[in-house]
Amino acid sequence: MFATRHIDKFERVLPMPLRQLRANQKGLALIEFAYALPFLILLTFGGTELANIAITHARISAITSMAADGVARVRDRIDENDINDVIIGAKYAGDSLDLTSRGRIIISTVEDNAATSTPLTDQVITWQRCKGIKSVAAAQTIGTEGQVLTTGMGAAGSQISATPGNPVVVVEIFYDYKPIMSNMFFGPITIHYSSAFSVRDRTIQSLQNAQNLSGTAKSTCNYYSA
Repeated sequence: MFATRHIDKFERVLPMPLRQLRANQKGLALIEFAYALPFLILLTFGGTELANIAITHARISAITSMAADGVARVRDRIDENDINDVIIGAKYAGDSLDLTSRGRIIISTVEDNAATSTPLTDQVITWQRCKGIKSVAAAQTIGTEGQVLTTGMGAAGSQISATPGNPVVVVEIFYDYKPIMSNMFFGPITIHYSSAFSVRDRTIQSLQNAQNLSGTAKSTCNYYSA
């Protein structure tokens, strides 16, 4: 048997085309989809942005460790050109992130402060080099060249200190996250990573300048350039 549909009094007075339109239910799914579409778009775009943030964190962390390890591995003595090479490598590794245009690389060597009798906590930043346009407040970094650190480096409970004759290279990267679409999902984000490696097989710890580089040819921290 065929199913019959009840026809009310209102429908009886309607012309046939309007009756067919009133009875047609094919558009219901489209209407429901139209209501859900904005939320699906937000969920898709927000998820994509969140995934990109996680990937960017991983890349900045890896570049920070790579740079610190590269400086620590330089043997015999270290030169201004060695620092420039490491910075160029970090810049190329973060090229798609616009690393030096949106961030700041800070390379420091920390040594035991031999002028005091508390070598485990009293450290001195013997030299420091930087690259990148981003301005970073001094309070956000481990310190500046020549500064004495009285509590070691890092958060309380996990501080790092250089022992006599064993300098530590510390690299910090500050980066203003570059969104795929917009900051509307998570707001402006500044990513900060630091990495420390002990110097290996280096007899001369002071930063050399065998090529007599001067001015902007050296990556001194008073310059801000990409």
